[in-house]
Amino acid sequence: MNFGAYLRALREKRKLSVNQLAMYSEVSAAGISRIENGKRGIPKPPTIKKLAGALKVPYEDMMQAAGYIEEASSAYVIKEEETAFTQIKEAAEQYELDDLEIFNGDIWSTLSKHEIEDLNRYLLFLLNSRSSS
Repeated sequence: MNFGAYLRALREKRKLSVNQLAMYSEVSAAGISRIENGKRGIPKPPTIKKLAGALKVPYEDMMQAAGYIEEASSAYVIKEEETAFTQIKEAAEQYELDDLEIFNGDIWSTLSKHEIEDLNRYLLFLLNSRSSS
């Protein structure tokens, strides 16, 4: 079952309309409809968290259905690469900076190894100068 069908089944099981789920989750009705109809890809983890809360289902179950986490010996293991990106994105969203070029996935493939190493050094510099002031 794809994620859209999974979301629709959960919503219908709770006897909620798309508009009701939108109101409870603070995710747009149009967005929910596009997810359910397969016209939009898998939503980001913060959106899934809102939907899980509104549907009163475990966040981990929805994250697994979306393919972000895998079940391993009945314990959930979050995919590290998704977690790191999600944490960065959530930090930026707190300051309404989630539209920065850094979140454009296309730019990352154009960077050289040296440029990525430079970015890492600059991040470490920022962290060190913050802790020393």
